[in-house]
Amino acid sequence: MSSGEMQYAPPFLNPALSPIRVLLSYANRPGTVSFAGGHPDVSLFNVDALREASEIVSSRLAGCLQYGETGGQPAMREAAANLSAGRGVKADPSSEVIITGGSQQALSLVAQVMLTVGDKVIVENPCFPSTDQALRHTGAQLIPVTSGASGIELEELEEAIRQHRPKMMCVVASFSNPSGSTLSAEKRKKLLGLALKYKVLLVEDDPYSDLRYAGEPVPPIAAFADEEERNWIVYLSSLSKTVAPALRIGWMVAPAELRRRCLVAKQADDLSTSPWTQEIAAEYLRAGAFHSHLPSLIKTYGHRCETMCSMITELSGGRLTFTKPEGGMFVWARLTGGRKAQDLLQHAIDQEVVFVPGNAFYPDPSKQDPSTLRMSFASVNSDLIIEGVKRLVKAIDILDAQ
Repeated sequence: MSSGEMQYAPPFLNPALSPIRVLLSYANRPGTVSFAGGHPDVSLFNVDALREASEIVSSRLAGCLQYGETGGQPAMREAAANLSAGRGVKADPSSEVIITGGSQQALSLVAQVMLTVGDKVIVENPCFPSTDQALRHTGAQLIPVTSGASGIELEELEEAIRQHRPKMMCVVASFSNPSGSTLSAEKRKKLLGLALKYKVLLVEDDPYSDLRYAGEPVPPIAAFADEEERNWIVYLSSLSKTVAPALRIGWMVAPAELRRRCLVAKQADDLSTSPWTQEIAAEYLRAGAFHSHLPSLIKTYGHRCETMCSMITELSGGRLTFTKPEGGMFVWARLTGGRKAQDLLQHAIDQEVVFVPGNAFYPDPSKQDPSTLRMSFASVNSDLIIEGVKRLVKAIDILDAQ
């Protein structure tokens, strides 16, 4: 059968690969400094504590090798509820929490349950490409709303809600990917108010909030909601950025009726997240390794963020501007003087440094800023950050000489 005879579902007629993963062939070349991937640094994984947790779980391994509960292992649901409560989001682990394969699966489950062809959903502009994919695969229409240095623009958001009457909106309130922006407590309360006023389900993805390097902590949006208001909020989080991506442990906190429907969707998707890795993660958290290791992550990533920002300021001569993030893993920068990031990319590759052009993050191509680029400092040590910025500035020099 030829590919022309196969009747694919509409979202997969001409699917595009992740623009970030396309760059991996360059990023993985020996000698290249990669600012492209939003990965934690493998050298910072708490391997000893994870090994200890794994050995404890291995002593009762037979009990971890069967199919697990779709909602998650009781120990992991309890641990996820405790982490959420520490951020101000209280949840009943038996009726409001589902353990998922990273927060990406959690978002996909909510999208499956809530959206169908033609439904409207509001996203930040720019936003993470996998968020875009998970929502579009339902056949929903994305409504991008500008997200700047201080997060999503609330006036534009309310106008978009009035005009399009969306079912759902998705935000990253703390250290957004790619922009690194953070919503103030005041803006979080107003955003919650808009969700309640217009009866729009608010999905808050929170993978980065523990990685704060400056400023005062701000509770998740869900923490500002009372019990009844929580019916309009889904809270997502993950251990991928703070423990290890390979665990594939994320979770959602959702109203009981929405959670029940997400359980049905998850049964059709993977039956359950691996009980084995859930038990290891739960043991790691039970032993206190998460909180004891977190200060080391914050110190190291914070220093790398400072190094990247100071080197850009020192070396770029104003040709690359940015707003310094208070946490997370990314610096969202803009080339000045009409320069375009896509034009710069090949020169950067030739100089053995890689970044992600900003056009990868705009759901609506007509609303993209071609001068933008995302640079991750997380997986590169400070010496390589200095070298990488030097190479990037040389690439800008070459672009300007053309």
